[in-house]
Amino acid sequence: MFMAPPQFRISPQSIRRLALGAYAMLALTAGSMAHAHLINFNTNAAGTPYTGTGSSFSATEYAASGLTINDSDPSAGLTYVNLTNPVNVGTSISGYYVNVGAFAGIATYLDLLFTAPVTSLSFNFATPSGQLDVSAYGSGGGLLASLPFSGSDTFVNQAGNNQKAGYASLSGLGSISRVRINPKTNEALIFDNLNCTPVPLPAAVWLLGSGLVGLIGVARRKESRRVSVP
Repeated sequence: MFMAPPQFRISPQSIRRLALGAYAMLALTAGSMAHAHLINFNTNAAGTPYTGTGSSFSATEYAASGLTINDSDPSAGLTYVNLTNPVNVGTSISGYYVNVGAFAGIATYLDLLFTAPVTSLSFNFATPSGQLDVSAYGSGGGLLASLPFSGSDTFVNQAGNNQKAGYASLSGLGSISRVRINPKTNEALIFDNLNCTPVPLPAAVWLLGSGLVGLIGVARRKESRRVSVP
């Protein structure tokens, strides 16, 4: 009977360990991608609350959540958060929120890059005009859609200036890997309560998981036969 050289044999125990480890990773990945994820910007990625006005975070602060945030503020890759004005307590924008200032000669924007594509996302916003343009891009960089949103709810920022708050939601566009947010004019932007739903794992991944479970069964049968033979 032909037998594979020892260096090419894989023991049933090794197959079982490999399969169990891989299946555990699939389960963890599925669990993290099965539900919508909310970032309200009240804390940093480590869960420490922001304090005072003018706190800031780097573009990669929420990278563990699969999100990189860039904006038009010229302050070396920092995005600022401000505490909600007390007169706005009870509004959708609450606690701390992202604040992108308006600068002469620079078009105001917020750029969201997702490590894993999302199927839908929503957020609250406010601008002086209440007008917003949102562009969504696929994994290849192609434009999926460019949509206008408007808000009319009164919001007063920390400087005491009136803003018009609104709600933006994107879904049914396909897999979204990047979102660019631009106020209609060169004006400040307030952003809060980002809620996004990752793309579900494809059926092929679950088939792979089933195959790994099958390998565990085969390994067990081989092991039991070897033990039972005199």
